[in-house]
Amino acid sequence: MMSLKDVSEQISKFLSSDEPGVMAIKGEWGVGKTFSWQKFLLEAKSKGGIKLERYSYVSLFGINSLDAFKYAIFENTVKRDIIGSEATVETLKSNTNSLIERFGRHSIKLFKGAPIIKSFSPALEAISFLSLNSCLICIDDLERRGGQLEVKDILGLLSLLKEQRKCKIVLLLNDDEEGLEDYDKYREKVIDIELKFAPSALECAKIAYSNQTPNYSKLRELTASLEIRNIRVLKKIERLIKLSEPLTKKFEKELKDSVMHSLVLYTWSYFSSMSNEDIPTLDFISEKGYLHLRSNEGENSEKHKKWQTTLSAYGHIQTDELDLILVEAVKSGYFNEAKFYEKAELKNQEIIASKSEKSFSKAWRLYHDSFLDNADEVIQSLYESFKKNCKFITPINLDGTVSLLRELGEEEKASEIIDIYIRNRKDDVELFNTNGDTALGRLNDEEIQKKFKETYSQLVVKETPKEVLSRISGQQGWNDSDELILANTTVEEYYTLFKSEVGSHLASYVTRCLKFGQYANANDQQKEISKKATEALQRIASESKINQRRVSKFGVEVA
Repeated sequence: MMSLKDVSEQISKFLSSDEPGVMAIKGEWGVGKTFSWQKFLLEAKSKGGIKLERYSYVSLFGINSLDAFKYAIFENTVKRDIIGSEATVETLKSNTNSLIERFGRHSIKLFKGAPIIKSFSPALEAISFLSLNSCLICIDDLERRGGQLEVKDILGLLSLLKEQRKCKIVLLLNDDEEGLEDYDKYREKVIDIELKFAPSALECAKIAYSNQTPNYSKLRELTASLEIRNIRVLKKIERLIKLSEPLTKKFEKELKDSVMHSLVLYTWSYFSSMSNEDIPTLDFISEKGYLHLRSNEGENSEKHKKWQTTLSAYGHIQTDELDLILVEAVKSGYFNEAKFYEKAELKNQEIIASKSEKSFSKAWRLYHDSFLDNADEVIQSLYESFKKNCKFITPINLDGTVSLLRELGEEEKASEIIDIYIRNRKDDVELFNTNGDTALGRLNDEEIQKKFKETYSQLVVKETPKEVLSRISGQQGWNDSDELILANTTVEEYYTLFKSEVGSHLASYVTRCLKFGQYANANDQQKEISKKATEALQRIASESKINQRRVSKFGVEVA
């Protein structure tokens, strides 16, 4: 297998010679053939290592005829000194003027008054190909050519360009693509050199990242550890790392490293798992709390075990609440800065606390770092450390700790640390909102879910149902505490509210309540609001014929 250095050397020799020839560069889809060719080409240009004076890059994507292919080569030709710049109208104009000069002044009459664009003269298309002599040409995307353009015709044209026009041609193509049988059939007649482009994951990282990439050395190490060879995925990772850099400046180095570590994993998973089932899905990773102890039963259990092994080897122990913000950034392509800073501040405090000798993370190391029969020591260390550090512990990590204690038979301690957590974190009301961001962490323990809901219900600022409806009716926005208040309003209270309200607000109150149950993804609270409001309206409808008519206009079924 050729190294990247070997490939580079062969390309350099090919470019520095004026001898006509055809070089094919084959490799897997996405490993950076085009990206690397352009990089090698620019390096050769900077060193004066390109012998021919003109260069044309042509993607065959969507090109449907040999004539269109011929013209595309002419259209994209640039002079050697501007290699690296896109072909433009100005370069096309220059090529056309040179062509007209070559064919004599009488030819100008063919083009006089016509715009310099591809379709301005069939005659130009016919003669433009004749001007292609001693030119360096790169042909890309062979497998994406139009359906009416045959591979054998393309290879025949390349042979003509080499033999009769003294051109040097580089052909970039993917391995194992369907529809390239003619390439294999005619290869030995046309291709002089065929390079196997199969860079290692570390070489791909070196192709994709430069010294200008934030923390590029560590980034190369991380992407190589996951065997990421797709250049597009590597560049997406780089983009997100650059976006995250200004957001992490004021935080501890450990947080910055953690963000990079997570972004590499999540981006790789999100963009690669659909085409490779050995790569853990982002949903699977997102559900991974402080521990992933629960058995993976069912038909996917073996797959999940492989995924878990991959995550463990990468050093991904948990997906915390800051990580869930990073997951959303990977999916959307941008960071919600307010949410990022909120979760990053908490994570930063946790990191600072973790540097103490009695930190919660150090207690967990007793569990992770050995196969000793030390269950009692692990339990006691976690229990004591939890009590000291609970203000730095996230709900997801609480859930993982409770899970471990229950599996080790410590039901009493599990319930106790839930109560300790709630007692010490009551100043952070939204922490207990299981319908908010915390729900993304998939809290599994039923006792935590129950006690969090009860705590949140007790702590939220209470408004009357009428005050809530007055504020949110006619608007698209409301908060979880509004839903909680309306869901806890009884049928009797809705009945009294609707009966006592007189004026234009009545319809908006009723409509707002009923709409909660009409959402395709309505949650339990929203369904409860609609259900109770409907029962109250049905009771009102039963009182008189006129109220029956009034209620029915809201779409409520009445007897």
